[in-house]
Amino acid sequence: MAAAATLTACQESGKPVMNTTANDTVGVVTEVMMSRRSIRAYKDSVIDKTTLDEILKCGINAPNGKNLQSYELRVIDSPALIDSITAAVVKDNPKIAEREGFKNIFVNAPCVVCIAYDKSYDMAQVDCGLLGENIILAAWARGIGSCCLGSSARWILDSPSAQPFLDRMNFSEGYQLLYCIALGYPDETPEAKPRREDKIKFVE
Repeated sequence: MAAAATLTACQESGKPVMNTTANDTVGVVTEVMMSRRSIRAYKDSVIDKTTLDEILKCGINAPNGKNLQSYELRVIDSPALIDSITAAVVKDNPKIAEREGFKNIFVNAPCVVCIAYDKSYDMAQVDCGLLGENIILAAWARGIGSCCLGSSARWILDSPSAQPFLDRMNFSEGYQLLYCIALGYPDETPEAKPRREDKIKFVE
């Protein structure tokens, strides 16, 4: 993480600022990508708003089709609100809370970004994926862990008791919650899981 920590904010212009020489840039970016892990145990430390803003600006500067920006984000960093959403979901599906150490439906993270996509645009989900990758890498560069959560979004969508909280997110008409990203300072250091390089093939 020492090299990753040198990666700094994305300015409003969309240009990244790196405290490195040109020769170091590849190493820094590669280190951020290769060292990042999905985190499912978090400290109680709060992510300050300035840091969150930097991370989210990096997210919305991801490439997207036709510059339609076919996504909307809702950030929840209130412990009380996270607990309320969790209670609503668990009311309709109690088995969710049976996981050891369960505190909330966002793998116990103190902050969550909820991402919705424009259902009228057939590439919107791709745009949301690119957006999310920028967010998780920008977070990791700042020592903040993350975990992409498709199940949390499904639980919210499928839970009648959670509907008031979904309404509270106030996504625009035609947008639907797609997935969530848990954010927080890591309280674990998981090892990398093996990747299958045979998934990569060059076409002759």
